[in-house]
Parts: sequence; structure tokens; C-alpha cells
Amino acid sequence: MHIGRLKFNSEFLRSLFVLLSGTIVAQLIGYALAPVITRMFTPSEMGDFGVFHRWVVLIATIATARFEFALPIPKKDHHAFLLYQVALRTTTIVAAITFLCYLFYGIWSSNNEFIFCILPLLILCVCSLAFMNLGTNWAIRKKQFKKISYSKMTNSLSLNISRVIFGFLNFGKWGLFLSFLISLMSGSFHFFKDFYNAQKTDLKDKKTKRMRIIAGKYKDFPFSSLPHALSDNLRDLILAMLLVYIFSEEVFGSFDHSLRMLRIPLMIVGISLGQVFFSKISEAKKNNLELMPIVLKVTKYLFLLSIIPFLLILFFGENLFSIVFGNEWAFSGRLSEIMTPWLWINFIISPLSVIPLVLGKQRSFFIIGLISSMLQIVSFYLFSQLFKGSTDQVEITFIISSWIQFGMAVLALFYFIFLVRTYDLEKA
Repeated sequence: MHIGRLKFNSEFLRSLFVLLSGTIVAQLIGYALAPVITRMFTPSEMGDFGVFHRWVVLIATIATARFEFALPIPKKDHHAFLLYQVALRTTTIVAAITFLCYLFYGIWSSNNEFIFCILPLLILCVCSLAFMNLGTNWAIRKKQFKKISYSKMTNSLSLNISRVIFGFLNFGKWGLFLSFLISLMSGSFHFFKDFYNAQKTDLKDKKTKRMRIIAGKYKDFPFSSLPHALSDNLRDLILAMLLVYIFSEEVFGSFDHSLRMLRIPLMIVGISLGQVFFSKISEAKKNNLELMPIVLKVTKYLFLLSIIPFLLILFFGENLFSIVFGNEWAFSGRLSEIMTPWLWINFIISPLSVIPLVLGKQRSFFIIGLISSMLQIVSFYLFSQLFKGSTDQVEITFIISSWIQFGMAVLALFYFIFLVRTYDLEKA
């Protein structure tokens, strides 16, 4: 038992280190260039990109039907690759439907800029993001964590260098859109070889029938996990449009920048640790091992790693943002101070959110996520109207809404622990 635990610890930490090394390099590139980039683009332009980014994420989530998160679970590689191909087919269908719907909208509204500029960028970004997500989870299955690290570094490097170039050329919001597309294509490049090799060894006979069977076996992902993800993504999109409508593009741009900065610990540590955690907890379940020791270990790592960065933002956010990003972003720093408690607990629970996927409890988790999303939208709208006309309208709205989300995040944490404890007791 002791030898097995040592083996788990060393393998877990080695996998985590490989992912962390690539993630840290990738994020350091982005945050080293952030003071330059924020001086090239205005909060309003960042706000436009924030809305575009949310549309891409929403459609890409629908496109893969969340089958990418099922890839590490099947015991046989050829079953997992069937899921891969199912997700690629749904991506093609969704991309085609999206193109036609938005084309008709552009023609109806006589919006040539939308038809010839935004629509092609939207479709290309959706397909690239969908493939990158699938490739990442296939690499998790194959324990190719180094490949994921290379993908992240390429993605970040291409994103930020192209932003600097387009900013220097005064491309405005279009520079942000194009940089996003370039980064997604660059990050996806690392996974093409794996897909090609898997396709060569794939069985060709009765593929469509086998794809239907495997898709039916993992139907909880599109029917339960997908609605949950859509509720999150729709919340983000609706909230973005709501903030633009209630306040302004500048306020939303400041909020979006603040959100991205507060997610630095999540991007550097949380996602990498979460990917390793997903691999380990899936493997432990397949081998009928207890899950609680893994969950407690990951939670402890997340808490200890997050203390210093979040406390710095909590007490010095406004001053730090003014110094690092320029005076134009001081209000973004103030919003960071307000949202720190919520995003701190969110950092801790985000990697644990795969627990319902692994244990087949997506439906109940979907209800919690749906309630949280509805509360966030309603609270922002309700309190912005209640305090309309007040000089502190924006701050009061963000303070109340952030603490409501903090409460929902704590509830989700207890729910994850309950699921794991129940599973371990039933297994015993």
C-alpha cells in the first residue's frame, strides 16, 4: 500500500510538473506582454473581443457535445476514438448550421461587415477550438502531457506576439479577433499527428453503427454535461451583453480584463492540475480505487498555491492594475478586489468539476450550475436597477453579485465531497 501511494504521488507530481512547466511558460509570455498590449487596445475594444470570444466558446461547446470529456474514460482506445469521430461530425454539422444562420442574419440586416469579416472568423475559431479541445483530451487519455504543454506554449506565444503586431499596426478590435484565430490554429497543430495515426489504425467496417452505439453509451455527456456547460457559457454571453447594455462597453471591458487577471492562478496551476486530476480520478475509478484521497490531495494543493496571489489582489488590486496596465485600467483593478473571494473559491473547485462527469452525476450538477447562472444574471440586473442613479451603482452591483456566487461555489464544493464520499462508501 505504501509503495502504491509513493508511485501515485511521484507519477501525479511528474505529470503535473510537465503540464505546469508548459502552462507557466505560456502564461508568463502572456502576462509579460500584457502591460504592452493593454496600452495598445482600449477597454472598449477589449469589450468587443470579450463578446466575440464568448460566442466562439458557446458554439464550440455545442459543436463537440462535450464528448471530448468522455475520451479518457473508455478502456479501449478504439472506443475512445469512435467518440472522437462522433465529436468531429457534430462539430461539422454545428459549424455548417451556424454559418447558414448567421449568413441569413447578415443578409437580412444588410451587414456586410458581419458577413465578410466576423462570420468567417467565427466559424474558423469555432472549428479550431473544438479540435484543440478534442486533441487535448485525447492527449490526456494517452498521458501525453508534454504535448499539451507544447500546445499551450504555442497558443500563448502566437496569441500575444500577434496581438503586439496588430496593436502596433492599429488594427483595433480586428487585431484581437485575428490573434485569437491564429493562436487556436497554432495550438491545434500539435494534435493533428495523433489524430492521423489513430485514424490509420481505426476499424473501417460498420463505423457509423459503432459510432451510434458508443455515442449512446456516453449520452450523459451531451444530455447532462452539455446543458450544464451551455448554462455557464450562455451566462457569460448574456452577462457580457447585459453589462454592455446596462453600463457600457468600457465597464464590460474592465470587468473582462479583471476576470482574466484573477484567473491567472487557475490558468497557471488549476487547469494543469485539473487535467492530471481528471486522468487520475478516471483511472482510479476504472481500477475500483478510493477517490477521496486524490480529491483531498488536489484540494490541499490548490488552496496552498492560491493564498499569496489572491491576497495580493484583494488588498492591492487597484494600485497594481494602475502601475502594471496603465491608469486606464485602474477601475479594472478595483473590480478585481471586489471579485477576489468569489474567484478564489472558484479557483479551488474548478479542477474538481470533473467529478460529476466521472461518476455519472452530471444531471444533478447541471441543476446546481443552472441555479448559479440564473442567480448571477438576475443579481447583476436586479441590483443594477435598484441602485440606479447612485454614484456607486457599479461597485455595489458587483459586490452583492460576487458574494452570491461565492456562496454557490461553496455549495458546489460540498456537493463534490458528498459525491466522492458516497461513491467510496458504496464501493467499500
